[in-house]
Amino acid sequence: MKRIEIAIAFVFSTVILISCKNDNKVESIISEPEMNGVEQAIQQEIFMTRDPHTNTVPVERLHVANAYMKMVQQARLTGVAALTWAERGPNNVGGRTRSIMIDKRDATGNTVFAGSVSGGLFKTTNFTSASVVWAPVNDFLPNLAITCMLQDRSNGSIMYAGTGEGWFNIDAARGNGIYKSTDGGTTWNVLASTIKTTPADSTFEYVQDLGQDSSGNLYASLRNLIGASRGVKRSGNGGTSWVQVLGAPLPGFNTGRAGDLEVASNGDVYATLGLTGEAITNKSVVMKSSFATHGANAGNENTWIEITPVRGLPTRRSELAVAKSDPQRLYLLMQDSATDQVIGTYRSFNGGASWDSVASAPALNNGVNSQTWYNLIAAVDPNNADILVVGGLHLGKSTDAGVTWATISTSPSVHVDQHALIFDGSSKLIAGNDGGIAYSTDINTASPTFTNKNNGFNCTQYYGVDLHPTTTNYFLAGAQDNGTQKFTSAGINTTTNASGGDGGWPHIDQNNGGNLQITSNTANRYNISVNGGASFSFASTVFNDRGQFINPTDLDDQNDILYCGDDPGKYFFITNLAGVPFGTQVTVGAFGSREVTFVKVDPVTPTTVWMGLSPNVGTIRPMVVKLTSANSATPVLVSQGLVGTVNGAAISSVDIDPTNTNHVIATLSNYGVTSVWESTDGGATFNSIEGNLPDMPIWWGMFAPAGAQFNGATGGNGGIILGTELGAWTTSVINGTSTQWATSGSGLPNARVYMLKYRSADNVLVAATHGRGLFTTTLTVVPVTPPPTGVPNIPNTKDFIKYISVENNQLQVVVGKLQTQTMTMQLFDMNGRLMMQRRQRYENTVLDVSRYQSGSYILKVMGDKNERFVRQVVK
Repeated sequence: MKRIEIAIAFVFSTVILISCKNDNKVESIISEPEMNGVEQAIQQEIFMTRDPHTNTVPVERLHVANAYMKMVQQARLTGVAALTWAERGPNNVGGRTRSIMIDKRDATGNTVFAGSVSGGLFKTTNFTSASVVWAPVNDFLPNLAITCMLQDRSNGSIMYAGTGEGWFNIDAARGNGIYKSTDGGTTWNVLASTIKTTPADSTFEYVQDLGQDSSGNLYASLRNLIGASRGVKRSGNGGTSWVQVLGAPLPGFNTGRAGDLEVASNGDVYATLGLTGEAITNKSVVMKSSFATHGANAGNENTWIEITPVRGLPTRRSELAVAKSDPQRLYLLMQDSATDQVIGTYRSFNGGASWDSVASAPALNNGVNSQTWYNLIAAVDPNNADILVVGGLHLGKSTDAGVTWATISTSPSVHVDQHALIFDGSSKLIAGNDGGIAYSTDINTASPTFTNKNNGFNCTQYYGVDLHPTTTNYFLAGAQDNGTQKFTSAGINTTTNASGGDGGWPHIDQNNGGNLQITSNTANRYNISVNGGASFSFASTVFNDRGQFINPTDLDDQNDILYCGDDPGKYFFITNLAGVPFGTQVTVGAFGSREVTFVKVDPVTPTTVWMGLSPNVGTIRPMVVKLTSANSATPVLVSQGLVGTVNGAAISSVDIDPTNTNHVIATLSNYGVTSVWESTDGGATFNSIEGNLPDMPIWWGMFAPAGAQFNGATGGNGGIILGTELGAWTTSVINGTSTQWATSGSGLPNARVYMLKYRSADNVLVAATHGRGLFTTTLTVVPVTPPPTGVPNIPNTKDFIKYISVENNQLQVVVGKLQTQTMTMQLFDMNGRLMMQRRQRYENTVLDVSRYQSGSYILKVMGDKNERFVRQVVK
């Protein structure tokens, strides 16, 4: 595996993202290294979003997109209904949490704010209660990547929240500024001095920490890749303006990347510089500005001295903790550049004038998979300088100033990967980690206990979702670092884990009662259930590390074949899913160097598969291809069409109109490109239908069912639904470059919507967000006349089907006497919704239609030699 700095050189000016996972996995799943697939992770996240023109990820454009979105929302006609989304949770699984703040105005400790790294700000007023309830402060902030918080020392109504997660993990969201509240956290506005609105602007894109000294000066530590906003900046006017006081490009510094900030009770100010990803000679340093020496000028430029302890090997990220009861007592954790472990812990009894080394806490490290570049935190008991709690993989505690250590948390009691520690007195501790928030009320005991405090803290980062065909509230959803979770109840759910690790795209077979279910991890790692999700087994026979980090897949429900991404120029499919799975790697010359970033099984002919291909070099355009006989080693390329006008862009989704397979849409997820494209000739050519959409990544596009009404009775029928970086958008009328898109309605946050799935039986649409869990809405679908059967107006094939009849909830199909080998049957309701699909041998059969309401339906039967039969039936 290549070292991290090599990967960073590869992407130079872009966001650096590195995979991180937990060890909380079910036994049947192969163990995943903590930093496995580094280059795949970087390629996937950055390539899917970067502006191909600049090779950067300009997340600052979301400010413009967000303002435009608000204008679109306000322009809705009065009285015209829109989609209403309902939050589904989970309420027991949080998400990565790097910032927690106890509101000092509430002496009971019940008012607490928490920031999730992609779900925004949350607040509770009953934190210590057994039935804690969190609520989002504002789901529509222009940037939801909250990574640090601070409450003003002298005025508790003034609060700050920094954005941007700069610790090099795969799904780190770039921030854009610092929010400020002057009314106790009710309303928040971005400090104008910290945001970026044009490429030339300076920006606070990764705010690692915030601090405030005894004179009221505000500090921000920044890890920006380019630009002037780097190192530590200081504001003496509440964030109106800033001056850099530490770090390159100031003279004397080798690094402009800052990490931790600490202010001692005696007024001394501390900061650490140097992070993972820099040249090995750029070791981390600890800086101090003494209040005793500089008074009110402490913290200004040229008042800092280096107090780094002497080490033989360079170190990277450093975490400092200062004792409140003894401001001269310091503890320092340093990431070793060779092993990524904290090998030794340093302590000082004289404010950093001298240091001694003690053993590191075993809880911090995870052997060769240690990732203290990503999770490293420490806090000192406010009343006892000898008691120290540290967090890395797990939580560790020392009661003798670091001489001896005890591990006080293990998964699953406390989720792995610790990022925040807050003492409330000597007996209470709040911990933020990749699973949300844990709380101990007896941290001062030898064996402290922890409780989950995630109820309502729905900031789970999902990659994908699927719905059960008949069980109304059953969903599978794959989450970053929190496995694939099962939803089984109405409303906001308490979920259970189907499988562990990083959860990818799940699938539930829509044609066998949902008995076959598949969860995925990274690359081609799959877990299969043949008992309706009661248990899952790792598919070891097909496991490989090829494909994307979160690999695109689609399930052929008729033949139980899973089609998957693979190496450039190839795809992978898996058969015999209910037995011992067998995998086949297929090379297609037309792919060239492009790799599969999306897979879609054709809605009419299951062994026909559409694939979105994205180039891994910036000199060619992305492409959509259609393959027949895709379940063989020699598929037939039927069509191929270039998408967009920009080389190096990436396809994020492809969908096929179930009523007309020549009608195709494809989306691109990059900034700086036209994102939504339509084909009416079976994928040979694509034309823009982006219309009025702002510049933002589009992650998912799907055709709405015919008759769907997005905006009430006057809102048109059918159309397209998009999952975007800013929620979901819809259009009812496709009109080329003049297509008008609208936000999807109320209740869905400004979070990234990675995936949308629809169930025709009850018109439920589910959205998997990356930062705010699952949301569902029920579409209004009205009858369409004539019913869109998706069949050309041609006569039925003579002697193909002898007759059909419905009796006792059974639809009988009696075949004729042709030499047909197989047939595909599709049942549509009068709204044009596909209710059932089955492929089988050409023989008499009976279809169970008991679960469908009484009324008229359209049966469509197609033979393998292009035979056709269409007829209306009445149940």
